Amino acid sequence: MERMRPRGRALRQLLAIAVLAAAVTTGIGPIAHPGAVSASTADDMEAQLLTLINNARSSKGLTPLRKWSKLADMAGAHSASMAKNRTLAHTSCLSCTFNSYGIQWYSIGEVLASSSYPWGSQAAQTIFDAWKGSSTHWSILMSNKFNYIGLGVALSSNGRTYATGEVSESVDHSLPWAKMKSSSRAGSTAYWYWSGADTKLQTHTAGLKNFDVQYRVESGTWSTIRSGTTATSLSLGSRAGGHYYGLRVRARDNRGYVSAWSAEMRVWVP
Repeated sequence: MERMRPRGRALRQLLAIAVLAAAVTTGIGPIAHPGAVSASTADDMEAQLLTLINNARSSKGLTPLRKWSKLADMAGAHSASMAKNRTLAHTSCLSCTFNSYGIQWYSIGEVLASSSYPWGSQAAQTIFDAWKGSSTHWSILMSNKFNYIGLGVALSSNGRTYATGEVSESVDHSLPWAKMKSSSRAGSTAYWYWSGADTKLQTHTAGLKNFDVQYRVESGTWSTIRSGTTATSLSLGSRAGGHYYGLRVRARDNRGYVSAWSAEMRVWVP
């Protein structure tokens, strides 16, 4: 079905928002019994499901869905509710629930499943297989517009596993990354090289904007010597002999998100 939601006066019109939902039960029918793989906690199972989903996306040339804690919280709460009530059911208003969690979105989707296979990797695998075997579920998980996902699993008192996948097309809020690549020395001049990029999303990747660069001598205090630079190299001449000179960088994307500082790379000047 489709929902209508305003996206600002500048658009001068309402845009259609696709709200997709699907549910499936596993543990009956001709589903092959999966092999045993160690996975005994909800976190393990959710990680297994995410890996399976993203491996499938990559095989289709799609970008992996990025985990979002708000979506994971929402998915976990819904799975816990289903397990408590032993009922596989969507919320009455999916968009309302997304909004209640403070999740910004352009389009959203939800997939549900339950499995009677043993808790752990067997249940996770059969849930994934069931999603894959359903054209409605698979179209949601293999969408070329969704960019974030949250997964939640819960065990009911009767031993059945309930799973929820919440997906969204949202603005980029993933951190970029930066790393030192190499360094060298010529006489008393030290050279450093680095790289970085914004984390790629299926849609709405903000893109890399610039880097901050910090420098120190030996284990001294870090000082910022370049701020907001687009350069990916630096040379410092006339360094005093007998010291290590260190450099580290961080990246910034076009939405203002900043990565952690990279590992330090040192140059020895004898």
